[in-house]
Amino acid sequence: MRTVRFNAQTMLAVIAVILGLLMIFPIYLLLISSMRSEANVLEVTWFPVEFVWQNFKEVVVSTNMMRSIGNSLFVSITVTIVAMIFHSMYGYALARLHFPGRNLIFSWTLSTLMVPFAVITIPLYLITKNFGMLNSYAGLIVPSIFNAYGIFLFRQFYRDFPKELEEAAYIEGLSIAGTFFRIALPLSRSIIIPLTIGFFVANWNSYLWPLIITQSESLWVVQQQLANLVGGGYYTPWNVVLAAAVIAAIPTLILFFAAQRYLVEGIKMTGIK
Repeated sequence: MRTVRFNAQTMLAVIAVILGLLMIFPIYLLLISSMRSEANVLEVTWFPVEFVWQNFKEVVVSTNMMRSIGNSLFVSITVTIVAMIFHSMYGYALARLHFPGRNLIFSWTLSTLMVPFAVITIPLYLITKNFGMLNSYAGLIVPSIFNAYGIFLFRQFYRDFPKELEEAAYIEGLSIAGTFFRIALPLSRSIIIPLTIGFFVANWNSYLWPLIITQSESLWVVQQQLANLVGGGYYTPWNVVLAAAVIAAIPTLILFFAAQRYLVEGIKMTGIK
């Protein structure tokens, strides 16, 4: 019995290692290809013949990649922070407050998940245009804040929130708003951290909406800048493009490694609940 268990554990470990290597391999290939010369960039080898650090200098000096990274950071961080505040308030109201039409509002909110973005692209563009937010940071940020998925998860989380904590807060004289901001929200870390990572990455990787809403290169986000490097005329410097892709991936990698422990804890706590 012990041998069978050992073999099963060993097989699972081997499978996990293989899957991990398969997931890491594209990142490794991207990294070594970004350090090759232009003549050798498309060669299929395990290691670069030479390390060309000039590729990264070319990205910083000859392109607007750093400005685009700054734009993406500003938009992603702003959208994430504002979305976490409003979505948590929305979810708390739907879960803990009793008012007419609560279930109808929740059903209407949830139904927006069924609508593809392509369906609302033109109406959303016209609304943004009428509000004078074309080619601006407001046009990049405001339409990206609302997301029914985050509201749904907050609502489900607060439905199981201990009522004793709220009752104790009311006895101490806290209002509904005070109870939310001083009790419920600080204890929502297990759902806030995974959603924060998800919202940041989703907005960091956003391409279609920024492409539609912005015309000025000074407002381009990182995905637009990468696409412009690839599609510029008949010539594409792939070594520079790959170096730019490596630089563009650094913020998300830093976020993942910094929040990895909290992300795992959040998933475990959510699963236990």
